Amino acid sequence: MSPAESEERTLREALGVALGQALLPIRDSTGAVGVLFSAGVDSSLLAWELRQRPTLLLCTLGRAGAPDLLAGRAAAEQLGLPWEGLLIGEQELGEVEARFAGELEDLPDVSRTVLLALALAIDRAGPTTLVCGQGADELFLGYAHYRGLSANEAERRSLEDLERLHRTDWPRTLRIAEKAGKSLVAPYLSGDFERCALQVPIDRRLPRDLPKRFLREWALERGLPAKLAYRPKKALQYGTGVSALIRARRRAVR
Repeated sequence: MSPAESEERTLREALGVALGQALLPIRDSTGAVGVLFSAGVDSSLLAWELRQRPTLLLCTLGRAGAPDLLAGRAAAEQLGLPWEGLLIGEQELGEVEARFAGELEDLPDVSRTVLLALALAIDRAGPTTLVCGQGADELFLGYAHYRGLSANEAERRSLEDLERLHRTDWPRTLRIAEKAGKSLVAPYLSGDFERCALQVPIDRRLPRDLPKRFLREWALERGLPAKLAYRPKKALQYGTGVSALIRARRRAVR
């Protein structure tokens, strides 16, 4: 094994330890736990790591026929885990938008739509303890805007996105969860996991032809089925159909 291969193996092992530590309170807790489950690699890896825990429920949000609903059901069957579809329409969208209006204010359209989708999932999921995959896109370069960037540019953008997540988006999400009477955990944002992920050289985290390639390869190494590790993922607002619901409502009021 070359020094570079040895170093990467050490980094992967450290990531595994950090993820295990971040998930330990969930494994040791009592009562039902829900995973906000889109069937993308982020949430699928969390479901895989928690699969031995009793009373685990995979919760997928979407309007009727949404890609995430269809993929979520199929992925849950592949994992052999209980699944709940959180079906939404314009009425549910309007109710949650009004209920959490304060947290949705003063955000760019895309950020607001993503947060609204998260609010819908948090509010409608049955379990009061929820696990989500926030942070994976920022750490492992999952967003479309990372494509084609140089290593230096991608690293700078990743750190900027991560800082904004910690400063703005994640605190708003936590406040929404609190108002909904839920406890929300993001293992990828735990201090140790985040530090370990940022130690992975940026050239290994670059998307190139596949977003989150490093995370997908690592998830596969940890036993996640390849179909889930490499499943193409739509952005939350599109996979759930929330963007389409918003557009339909805007057309209706014109």
